[in-house]
Amino acid sequence: MNASDDHYIIKKTDNLIEACYYIKKNGPDPLWRDHSSLNTSLPFLLTQLFVVLFVDRILLLILKYLRQPPIVAHILCGVLLGPTMLSRTSFSRKYIFPHKTILVLETFANLALTYYMFLVGLEMEFTLIMHAGSQVVSIAAAGIIFPLLFGFGLYFMAVTKSEHFDGRGSMFWAIALTATNFPDLTKILADLKLLRTNIGKIAMCSAIISDIFTWFLLIMAISIFNGQKFNAVLSTGIFILISIFALRPTVAWLIDRTSRGEIISDTHVWFIMAGILLCGLATDACGSHSIVGAFMFGAILPHDDTVRTKILERLHDVVTGLLMPLFFLVCGIRSDLRYMFEHTPWEMVLIVVVMSWVAKIASVFFISLHYKMSTMDSLVLGLLMNTKGVLALIVLNTGRNIKVLSSFSSPIVFGLVKL
Repeated sequence: MNASDDHYIIKKTDNLIEACYYIKKNGPDPLWRDHSSLNTSLPFLLTQLFVVLFVDRILLLILKYLRQPPIVAHILCGVLLGPTMLSRTSFSRKYIFPHKTILVLETFANLALTYYMFLVGLEMEFTLIMHAGSQVVSIAAAGIIFPLLFGFGLYFMAVTKSEHFDGRGSMFWAIALTATNFPDLTKILADLKLLRTNIGKIAMCSAIISDIFTWFLLIMAISIFNGQKFNAVLSTGIFILISIFALRPTVAWLIDRTSRGEIISDTHVWFIMAGILLCGLATDACGSHSIVGAFMFGAILPHDDTVRTKILERLHDVVTGLLMPLFFLVCGIRSDLRYMFEHTPWEMVLIVVVMSWVAKIASVFFISLHYKMSTMDSLVLGLLMNTKGVLALIVLNTGRNIKVLSSFSSPIVFGLVKL
């Protein structure tokens, strides 16, 4: 918050430090309260939550008839409410998205993301990897290596001439292109009735491998560019090993000993919710990101239907329907597509979008042909593996957080993800 608006008065004595927080009065006296609500964060947060939920639901209803996945509505909602459109107006900057409230908004968005990544880890079927053959591994590898190389090349081609150029940003462009968003891919396969087909199984298994490798690259990038380097990588790796070999059997034993038969009580759910925050805090302290710990905690929980169903009943609707729109709103506020088109030739934007789109599709397409898949099946698999979503946005936002992606470079890729 601005120092001119909000202050602390600190009084120190021998045995006590007293900090009094007061708010500068602004405008006429309100009717019911002793200060104006425009000076506090909660009314703004409630307003922002109402606006984003209202717009998001309208877009979901519209795009549902166009057979678009929910992720499209969420991202489009963030773009419409961001500086590309609504946040550019003086009314919005004063009454809806003033700068002093963005920190609170980002805090709730990161909390939502932490719980969302727990659900992603909970829903991932890691047993599929155990039965992955050479075809699946080759398809996943091709969908990682070639987009990674394309990402580096496109970044230096599009951003080198900018005054905001930072070579480290190429790493995050490249990582974003390797991602295949597993939750959204699963929903698309279910909608297309391809979930139990051979293409669907290959796509899901390849997506899990691709996303795990993307997570690994992201952890490495965060650790290196945050100045932590070896210590952060080592401590995060130790946490992951402890989670797999110590925490996982311990949690399974506790649930088995304290549950009544096959009934998982609300107490189990609340302890699990606390465990999400604790694991997120642990990986944040390691120097990576809190979402890594939350994801690992979801991945190590017992994946039987009873535990998974109970947790999803309690968390899924609240996290995805109420909290996650705040994350997409933050993404939209951070991305100004008007700025992109004003400072970037449209030919360059077109080249970046097309080449990024082609990189993964073409690599998966040709490797699938090598394994004697039909041309149509190879093309469908390439399109499915090019599914982008929350994971790519996490990569881009992380790059913005550690200031290796600027307002010049990030919106281009954000537009790519939206398209």
